[in-house]
Amino acid sequence: MKLIVFYLSCFCAFVAGHMLNYSAIMYSLEVFESSWLAGVAYGFCFGPPIIFGWLAGAYIDRYSAKKVLLLAQNFFLLGASGMLLVMMFKPQYSIALFLISSFSVGIAWAFVAPSRLASLGQYVATEELPQATITFNLLIMVGFGLAPILLTQIIDYSSWQAVAMTSIALFLLSTVLLLNAPNEHVRTSHKHLLHEWQECFSEIKQTPVIAQLLFASIIGYLLMGPMQVVLPQVAEVQLGLNTVEKGQYLGLIALSLIVGGIAAMKIKDKMPIGKTIIAMLAICGIGIGLIGHITNIWLSCVVLVLATTMAGITVSLIMAGLQHHTPSHIRGRVMSIYTIISQVIAAMAGILAGAIAQGISVPVSLYVIAILFLLLTLWLGIKANSLKMFNRF
Repeated sequence: MKLIVFYLSCFCAFVAGHMLNYSAIMYSLEVFESSWLAGVAYGFCFGPPIIFGWLAGAYIDRYSAKKVLLLAQNFFLLGASGMLLVMMFKPQYSIALFLISSFSVGIAWAFVAPSRLASLGQYVATEELPQATITFNLLIMVGFGLAPILLTQIIDYSSWQAVAMTSIALFLLSTVLLLNAPNEHVRTSHKHLLHEWQECFSEIKQTPVIAQLLFASIIGYLLMGPMQVVLPQVAEVQLGLNTVEKGQYLGLIALSLIVGGIAAMKIKDKMPIGKTIIAMLAICGIGIGLIGHITNIWLSCVVLVLATTMAGITVSLIMAGLQHHTPSHIRGRVMSIYTIISQVIAAMAGILAGAIAQGISVPVSLYVIAILFLLLTLWLGIKANSLKMFNRF
């Protein structure tokens, strides 16, 4: 029962968090009318982990993940409240507050994601951790995909202010559901932060598959920024969709990621994990490049579904692999590295894609990301021997 309550708390937080991410992008595009600001706001949502993620990992391993998590939820609430204020005033006077709010959301992601991942070990036995991690990742995917559908429906029937208020309500519910969560104290350390990270990297060096899984996650998250920054423009400009249709198009991501996560549950026992990750990454890269070229709505939908299904499988297997191979005493730090990758790489790719879309065109931005993606995947396929030998959990 406690695991179900934890999952429900995760689901509420992920839906609300991704609604704020999409709000940062779509409000910039539709109200501020700036692709550049959309990229910067998205970068502010996902950039802070490059600074705060290192603190998050060490504190999670030192102290209670629950305490870190509850503190982080407050930053989500601050970000949502700030965006609500922005949406209540004229946009020309609100850009600074809008970016500060986006930054607060980014700080929250830096602590929330690794602390929730590290908490899973308190709810399930070690042998059940890969399955629990894949289920956890399904919730992230559903939140990522459901958020734009919910957001566009709220805007269509109400207002931007209602979007922010819905996010605040979901964050409050998520926090309440955490109050009775396990409060396991992992350890108390008086070591210097730098020494703790040296210890972590030393252990990663002794287990190359962890480093190679982390590199695979770098490649995978190159897609996430462009998907959130550029795909709304693909839907509106390239495919000519209205607001509701745009939400439905982006909502295909939710369905595909869910299918991918469910498929990962089956694949993990039947196919070689490492080789499957590499193959799926290659398919994703080809797909994102094709989306930049396609102007037919139905064909674009098919390619989007295929690419994001493969992404769902890949990310689920990477996260489960990291949980499986990482010793419990450094799990908070490794999950923090993963969070830094998932958010900073996505932010950098989003800023790059947004700048290219603004300066050149939307298709060119996707071509650039796809080429970079495929080159890195090729390198991984050649060099990652430990990953290729990773067959089963």
